[in-house]
Amino acid sequence: MQYTANKFLRSADGGKTWRIDSVDISGLYGLCDISAIDENTCYSALFNATVGLGGGIYKTTDGGDTWKQLAPGKLYGATSFLDIVHFFDAQHGVTIGDDGTDTSRLEIYTTSNAGKTWERVLKNNLPTTEGYAYTSNFNSYSFFQNTIWFAAADSYGNSYIYRSDDFGQHWKQFPNFPYSLGNYFDFAFVDKQHGLGVTFDYGVGPHEIETHDGGKTWNNKSFTGYPMGLFITNIPFTHTYISSIPYSLTPVAGTSYSNDYGATWKLIDTSANLSHTAASFLNPLVGWSGRDDSQEDGSQGPNGGIYKWKLQFSLDDNAIADNAASTDDATVTMKTNTTLKLYPNPAKDVVRIDGLNALAKTTLSLFNISGKLIQQSTSNSESYQFNIHNLSAGSYYIKAQSDDRMETLKFIKE
Repeated sequence: MQYTANKFLRSADGGKTWRIDSVDISGLYGLCDISAIDENTCYSALFNATVGLGGGIYKTTDGGDTWKQLAPGKLYGATSFLDIVHFFDAQHGVTIGDDGTDTSRLEIYTTSNAGKTWERVLKNNLPTTEGYAYTSNFNSYSFFQNTIWFAAADSYGNSYIYRSDDFGQHWKQFPNFPYSLGNYFDFAFVDKQHGLGVTFDYGVGPHEIETHDGGKTWNNKSFTGYPMGLFITNIPFTHTYISSIPYSLTPVAGTSYSNDYGATWKLIDTSANLSHTAASFLNPLVGWSGRDDSQEDGSQGPNGGIYKWKLQFSLDDNAIADNAASTDDATVTMKTNTTLKLYPNPAKDVVRIDGLNALAKTTLSLFNISGKLIQQSTSNSESYQFNIHNLSAGSYYIKAQSDDRMETLKFIKE
């Protein structure tokens, strides 16, 4: 049986409508991973399902109507197996796979020019494994800014975490990762030091591990509440984790969240009829999860699809769930224990941010409610002012990012 699924969903109107499509290339190919930059630009990793190996990285610039293979013949060979493609921004990307020739070393390439050219990571910059090295595209990597982690294993049964802090050019290898590829688990990082991993032990319940040194060491984590145990992700610009599990795996299904590094979990929704798979967030206000409709024979039924995120609670470290009904506009207060002050709010012509670090450069990014970047500036002073006179009325948010912190502030334009 050949696995040749290469379909994807695309929305260009904030999720109101979705189009199901496939990576339209010749031959039988399976879709390993996908990384979108905007509504038109996306990268995909595909393997040749005819032989189970080979394949390449493909790019679209027209919303998925056409795809072009990047660096054919140079980017992965006939004995390679692709697993991951990830773009940190419009220019910097990394792709990770298994090398069928140098079997103790993974095959990793990076680009800094939107995929025009790729460089293979040098041997001195990528540690080897004891046995045959391999990774996976299922819940196997996490990222934060220019840092990326992925889980790997070798044929001797060893498990590893790999970490790069420079868009994938140099890697550190941390052995003795508690979870093994092939088992159901997921992990996520809220910053460069703090990460959380979850798994679900059938008949026992969920299990957590944590790291506070960037993935170097992991320890069992005690918790109260119910982490769903199969999928975990981070809401960008916050320290909030979201976990999920579909109904087909356990009678306790749905989603839950934690604001204290996984020590306490509160339910967002739970029901025997819920079927959340993995969730992903563009920003604190825009996010989605898959909707599973697995049948007893392993096929998908007619009720699969997408759930849309509706913010229902504050995102500070001491958040308490809000029982008020959510709305499509997510009109609840967003808190991040910020030391910054934004005013006036609501505003008509300008918004001012006070409390910035005058000793460090701060990048200030203004987004609309759908996550589209409207304006970006830098500041080396304690205050900054955005002119919002020409903006349409509605909700917006500003991300303030410097070397030592990243905070998000929401405001209303009247």
